Amino acid sequence: MPTGWCLLSNRKSWLITLAGGTPISTGDSDGVDRAALQAGLDLALAAGAFGQRVTLVFAGGGMDLVTHTTDAEDPLYRLLGSAPFYDIDSVYVLDGVTPQTAFRNDLHVTAMSHNEWLAAAGEAHVVINY
Repeated sequence: MPTGWCLLSNRKSWLITLAGGTPISTGDSDGVDRAALQAGLDLALAAGAFGQRVTLVFAGGGMDLVTHTTDAEDPLYRLLGSAPFYDIDSVYVLDGVTPQTAFRNDLHVTAMSHNEWLAAAGEAHVVINY
């Protein structure tokens, strides 16, 4: 019978996709549910703060948070800028990227195809879409 401690890791991999949820009347004028974006970003940062591996993907209405089209004073835009402090070093954008797309320069933003997203979803322990 073995003696001693066996260290078990509770570290999981998370795939969190922020697309702006279902358009609701309380969202932005473009139909994006900002509460869904806020909830998803809060979850990603909390998971990162507790040592979880987070893959953060932006699509649809969430894309504005990783481009220069958003006001830099927007609270969600600024909150996303803190992602590296929570061990989220790269964020991804799902399809819809053109060579002319200008991403924010304070984060490492990488394009992800639908097939790459499916592969990441298959490997992740937790998959959540907002």
